[in-house]
Amino acid sequence: MHPEPVRPGWPEGGSRPVRRNGAAAVELDDNVALYDDVGQLLIMLNSSAAVIWECCDGATTLDDMVRELAAAHPDDAAEIGEDVRQTVRKLVELGLVVDAAG
Repeated sequence: MHPEPVRPGWPEGGSRPVRRNGAAAVELDDNVALYDDVGQLLIMLNSSAAVIWECCDGATTLDDMVRELAAAHPDDAAEIGEDVRQTVRKLVELGLVVDAAG
């Protein structure tokens, strides 16, 4: 697996992250374990990060993700935008998500 370099400033609000083929998720209680295509455990996601992972479908924009999480967690709305951006960046750094725009 060769992680893609993350462009400075990416993702923007209109970015459409997509899960990379070969990455798989397994639910474990309230968390999600992400594996690469050779079965090595890469990362455990909490429930909020798991929602972001599921939203990385190539159609949902970063702004859409932020709105969905802010609606579900209104008390944390001020921090959610940066948290979503950083989570997507980390998934890209790990090689699990790519930019749908190529």
